[in-house]
Amino acid sequence: MEKFKSEFGQEFALVGQQKFTVPLIWEAALYYMQRELEILQWNKTQEKYPSPFENTGEDFKCDAFEVRAYSWREEIQPFNFKWRDVEISWYKNLGRGMSSNKALTAEMASEMLEECLFQMSLLEKEYQNERNSK
Repeated sequence: MEKFKSEFGQEFALVGQQKFTVPLIWEAALYYMQRELEILQWNKTQEKYPSPFENTGEDFKCDAFEVRAYSWREEIQPFNFKWRDVEISWYKNLGRGMSSNKALTAEMASEMLEECLFQMSLLEKEYQNERNSK
């Protein structure tokens, strides 16, 4: 597993307690999660959702995972995405200067994606029930 190297400027905002580079399969899985979360939130509000995977200041938390936009505050942000004991950080936007607190595998990415998408499907059903009861 490749050791993480920060992007120019990132060391000042760090995110720096992360030690490992995020594999491409994880990056792809997180981009997919971003898209699914945007659809979920659109279906809930019928408005464009300011994604916490981008530099928006937003966050999202459910039983399976949490995601927080890059923080411009002075204190160190421990992570942007958390699932179980996996913490992933990025610099300003998903895909940029990504690092993780542990070595990540493709199998873990598959398990994470399945668990998180299942949780979002449960939330979608909950939102539908709320709309139907109005």
